[in-house]
Amino acid sequence: MVKVCIIGAGLAGLRSAIHFEQVGIDYTIFEGSNRIGGRVYPFEYQDGYLHFGAEYVNGVDNEVYNLVEKYDLFDKTKPRTDDLWMLDQDNSITLVNGHLVPKKILDKFNDYIRYLNVALYEKSIKINQLSVENEINNQFIEFLRDVPENDHEIYESLINVYKNYFQTEWSSPVGELSLSNLSIWDDGTEEEDSAVLNKQGFYEILKDFRSKIPAGNIRLNCEVINVKEEENIMVTLKNGEVLHFDACIVTCSLGYLKKHHKTLFTPQLTSVKQDAINRMGFGNNLKVFLEYSDSWWNSLNTILILTHGENEDFMVFQPSSWAENILLCWIAGSGPKKICDKTDFELKILLDTHLHDQLKNYLDVKASVKIYRKNWINDEFTLGSYSYLTPGQIVGEDICILAQPVLKDNNPVICFAGEHTDSTMYQTTVGAVRSGLREASRISEHTFEK
Repeated sequence: MVKVCIIGAGLAGLRSAIHFEQVGIDYTIFEGSNRIGGRVYPFEYQDGYLHFGAEYVNGVDNEVYNLVEKYDLFDKTKPRTDDLWMLDQDNSITLVNGHLVPKKILDKFNDYIRYLNVALYEKSIKINQLSVENEINNQFIEFLRDVPENDHEIYESLINVYKNYFQTEWSSPVGELSLSNLSIWDDGTEEEDSAVLNKQGFYEILKDFRSKIPAGNIRLNCEVINVKEEENIMVTLKNGEVLHFDACIVTCSLGYLKKHHKTLFTPQLTSVKQDAINRMGFGNNLKVFLEYSDSWWNSLNTILILTHGENEDFMVFQPSSWAENILLCWIAGSGPKKICDKTDFELKILLDTHLHDQLKNYLDVKASVKIYRKNWINDEFTLGSYSYLTPGQIVGEDICILAQPVLKDNNPVICFAGEHTDSTMYQTTVGAVRSGLREASRISEHTFEK
């Protein structure tokens, strides 16, 4: 009977296991951490769950969305807005260095951004050498020529909101994000259609996956340090245990592969695959949940604060859709690296002071009681958030290379899954799930001769 090793108990690894359960293939999941889920990380708060990691479901024609429908996990009170840059004066407040931005400036900027969205997409179809920041800057120079010089400084601050939108959405410094991402990424809908989940959210989805896998088939706190191809696949664990399998599915993050691929595989991966690993980007987002004794932001759904200097990365604040005393700070770009070594207390004081100083003339800002965060950049099994294409990468080529298996006698003996191996929905839980099923099916469709 064929035996398969699955490295990683994120959604890709769990979906591989579910397929093997269905077709009767023997397998074991090895997970280095003490929990399942990977970058899906719901944590209990009050009577629901907040999410350190994934919290939206992209597209509608996929297995994850079907589970959202099955368990009625839609947030019916507050639809998701991707327009972290779109400045809605009725429901948001936008300040530059503590001063409210005039309505006429916001209106003109919003009109310009609508145009810029289209222009960036059209350019992304034709070229892959530029970064998103390159093209924004090229376009913005033209915009500034048509506005009064006295307003240049405030518009330059506002364009940073737009740049930060890309950093938040794509988990990439905007200067490292290839323009081609805007056209290659595709969730199968005419326009982006993401399910906003309720307070149960990914907890229920993860529970559904977990319920289909016998407990004995998942080994937590078991880090795989080497996968060796010889007569069969020899897997060495950090605790010294050595096990033998017919095939292996590697679902660890691209960040983990970037750091460990030279020691994880014997023999080493081909230079073609190593180069693809190195070329792909793997960024980081950080969500900081600020807990208060009560809400002080009235009915606002977004607070945008634009400053220069130490606190310039603390730009976007949004209330939780269901936990009324939680305010979420999105930190992207170079921000997570700057603050990852600060203690929770240090970060709490920094954010409390920042909010008070910038909003004191408009809102009665309270001090937070506590903060919650997960530093993905420091997580030894993740080392970041998710993947993206960098400037100059040939569209789709490296992702396909990352997904190619190692073959022996035409059998796939080392397979690769994870969001970074899905050619159109990388970055997403949907991409992770599809890749796990893809590689498990690849193995089950081959005959391994003893």
